[in-house]
Amino acid sequence: MKALQPRSATQAWLALLAITVATAAIAVAERGVLPWIGWLIAVLVAWKAWLVAGHYLEVAAAAPVFRRVVLVFISLAPLALAVTAWLESR
Repeated sequence: MKALQPRSATQAWLALLAITVATAAIAVAERGVLPWIGWLIAVLVAWKAWLVAGHYLEVAAAAPVFRRVVLVFISLAPLALAVTAWLESR
């Protein structure tokens, strides 16, 4: 996972841009075709949230309480997407 971690703000921004384009392309191209697309989108959203929290919010250097609050907050959207994907596949 270390290889996927950006070293600079430019690399983090480019990674976020690439994940956003990939997420939009997958959502448009595969909408309603494959039941696991929602899960893939949820994973990509979680990765984006992790990048933002880790690189821009510097959660690793924050106090433990703030770190926990941010990690719970960034897990809500991917969790909601995963639940939605699960409900649609039923």
